Amino acid sequence: IPKKYYWEAENYGVSMRTKIWHRTIQSMGITLRCAEKMGETCANILGLNSSRYHYVTDFMTDEEWSEAQKIAEEAKVKRRAFLEEQEQQKSKINVV
Repeated sequence: IPKKYYWEAENYGVSMRTKIWHRTIQSMGITLRCAEKMGETCANILGLNSSRYHYVTDFMTDEEWSEAQKIAEEAKVKRRAFLEEQEQQKSKINVV
């Protein structure tokens, strides 16, 4: 991929092959940006960019948010402890 296109550098004396290469890269970039924009628009219309539970979280109070975060943190700690215990049991089995 060229760092600078020949028309930006005003270097019009390059070979036709280089000119075609630069124009191809430019047109592919434009096509990609258009496809991404159309895809983003479709995803927004279909609701694919929103949270899975946005209909619940949009109407939660601050108290409910803090309680949910506390519950999530406790679950994370329990999960870590469980995984560490599993690793310890694996290491004991491997030693024996």
